[in-house]
Amino acid sequence: MRWNVRRLASAVLPGGSRRRTIIIAVLAAIFMLSGLGSQIMDTHDTFAKTDRLAAISLILSGVPDGALPVTLLDVDDATRTAWKSRGATPHAALAELVRIAASGGAKAILLDFDLNMDMPGTPADPAMSNLLRSYPADAPLLMLVRKIGFARSESGTGAGLLAASTSGSPYDVVAAGKPNIMWVTTLNEIGSDRSVKRVRLWQTVCEGASGLSYPSAALVTAGMLIDGRSHSDEFRTFLESRVSVECGGTPDTRAGWPPVREQATYLPYVFGNDAGSPALLKVGSGGRETVVLRRISASRLVVYADGRAAAAGEIDRDPFAGRAALIGASYTESTDVHETPLGTMPGSIIIANSIVQAQTLTSTVTPSHVLRNLLALAAFGVFAYLSRYLVGVLALISIGLMSIVVLIAVSRGLGYESGLEVVGVSLTGFALFKLIDALGQIIADIPKRGWRAILKP
Repeated sequence: MRWNVRRLASAVLPGGSRRRTIIIAVLAAIFMLSGLGSQIMDTHDTFAKTDRLAAISLILSGVPDGALPVTLLDVDDATRTAWKSRGATPHAALAELVRIAASGGAKAILLDFDLNMDMPGTPADPAMSNLLRSYPADAPLLMLVRKIGFARSESGTGAGLLAASTSGSPYDVVAAGKPNIMWVTTLNEIGSDRSVKRVRLWQTVCEGASGLSYPSAALVTAGMLIDGRSHSDEFRTFLESRVSVECGGTPDTRAGWPPVREQATYLPYVFGNDAGSPALLKVGSGGRETVVLRRISASRLVVYADGRAAAAGEIDRDPFAGRAALIGASYTESTDVHETPLGTMPGSIIIANSIVQAQTLTSTVTPSHVLRNLLALAAFGVFAYLSRYLVGVLALISIGLMSIVVLIAVSRGLGYESGLEVVGVSLTGFALFKLIDALGQIIADIPKRGWRAILKP
């Protein structure tokens, strides 16, 4: 019996590799059972998956100076508990958050809540109505989110979704005519993997040959709010042109701002939903260095009871002055939660990323596919060279690091979408190279070794 086991071991593990293979198998089993193997595989995935590479490169790239930092007033689980809030977040409390941000010197305020009432015909909240009706002309720009309805349509290119209507808000009348109150869209593009990698810079709703075009917070930021980069007149002209092009069929012959032509563009995320990580990212703003994202639980700023809201004591100006104040939600029951390259995060964090990256989103012109393919071929050549002349582990690490370098370099020069495509195409080419190389080696060995060509020599 012992002899048979030896013969079986010799057949399965031929030559001098038998002892080494057994040792490796034992070590792998120990790693697997101890949990260390999962960490090793996660490290491998980091260098093998484009999304992981993108996450690493974005963190290393940092945030450009001149970006508008954001303070998120977060309606989180603690806030919902403190306000005894069920269902819709009380508009009176939201109105008080707007007032606090405005009096604190915020450069702009985005209220990322659906202001439609739960039941049709329900009267508007008096506190919110009073705030909007008496909103001073010298107050910060206030962005309210317009709810847009979509309908499925059939076209020559197949079925798709068409922005068909907008839902009126009970606050439309009191907000009308205010030059510093603007309705915006917060729509994202959800990919086939259910992940949000692209955001929409605007959304046009057509009514025949006319309609309205709603900008995103990022487009508003780039056009009207960044110091030394004001494009207010061009911003309004651009929105008018979207209606004539997308509703009236007018050829798009415009030039100038914004350079970007695509409605949806890749978002280069700079922070995730981890409360601690944004503190490491700083940006030059208003002549001083400040953290790119501050996050404050709304329950620390506003108390709400019996239908009335009030400030929770004296509020410091520092979290608001010169920043964009984003009033958003992250509580557990919220359905506005998405997968992204930096993990799962609420929609408010996605919006905060887009505001910080507003200038990048609107100024990057996507180069031709020819140029991107040439860059991908060059990166693929480097990967193939590394895999040919370095041993497996060193080749993997070198290719991962090289991918990050390529992604950062191309993203800064040609835009994040181009960097992602170049690295993605080059890694796909490298995988095909390894596959073809392995198959070629097997085919070349068949005349000499027969079916054993599928086994290592």
